[in-house]
Amino acid sequence: MLLSFASATALVIACGGSSGNEGGADAGDNNPADAGVLAGEWAPLVTGAWTLAPGGENTGDNHSITLDRDIYVGAIRPIEPVGTHHTLLSMDGVSAGIVYASGVGTNAVVFPEGVGLKLSAGSRLNLQLHIYNTSENSISGTSGVEIVEVAEEDVVHVADLFLAGPLGFALPPGQETVHAGTCAVTQEQTIFALFPHMHQLGTHFKMSVTKGGSEQMVHNDSYNFEEQAFTVFEPITLSPGDTINTECTWFNTIGQNVGWGDSSDSEMCFSILYRYPAATGSDFCDNGFTP
Repeated sequence: MLLSFASATALVIACGGSSGNEGGADAGDNNPADAGVLAGEWAPLVTGAWTLAPGGENTGDNHSITLDRDIYVGAIRPIEPVGTHHTLLSMDGVSAGIVYASGVGTNAVVFPEGVGLKLSAGSRLNLQLHIYNTSENSISGTSGVEIVEVAEEDVVHVADLFLAGPLGFALPPGQETVHAGTCAVTQEQTIFALFPHMHQLGTHFKMSVTKGGSEQMVHNDSYNFEEQAFTVFEPITLSPGDTINTECTWFNTIGQNVGWGDSSDSEMCFSILYRYPAATGSDFCDNGFTP
């Protein structure tokens, strides 16, 4: 695997079902801004061609490029022809970490004005694809990530992506189970986009922040594994002592315990969040998770 950061194996975002979006996630875009209003054009950043036999699956189809200049990203979305079940983009180098993640039906993310991702010259971008062919015929495609580039002088705040949520849980068979995790904020940061992520047994996802002792709900809705959308919301600035709270509900229809893991047959519970300013260190919550 090309992913070099220590927690990469915990972020192989497993997927199921089929995506029919051939050219990026234009449909179901929850952004308040429309990608079309950006001055730039959508352009591929890193892609990978693949072919799969009937019933075939590849959970680690990896591709990489090395950047010869700094790139500032104002919008980002997956290229996901049928058979693409997840996309994970990470970066090695000056600002190592996760850059972008998508699942089935993930839409474009258009960053707020003045906010963008910085992809540094000399860094290596690593694209990890999970490809799955549920049909009776061989299929081929080119999957990846595309961006709208913005000028450096237009980026006031450099953003990054991190994850908050509980780990190490188990779901008993034949019943509803709820698990929650709390991320304690240790430095001032502003969050503005959320990608709720669970797997096939997930039924409800809730994410809130506790700010100055008061809870503010950010997302509280049913969960559909076939429609994994990013939501860009009004930016929320958090201070040390505030918390990010993630709660997931599942109904285990499998006749056995289902544990935490990266497979489609396991489960996860993550608030995948974009924030600024970009932070150094782990892609996960600064001080771990509280089950």
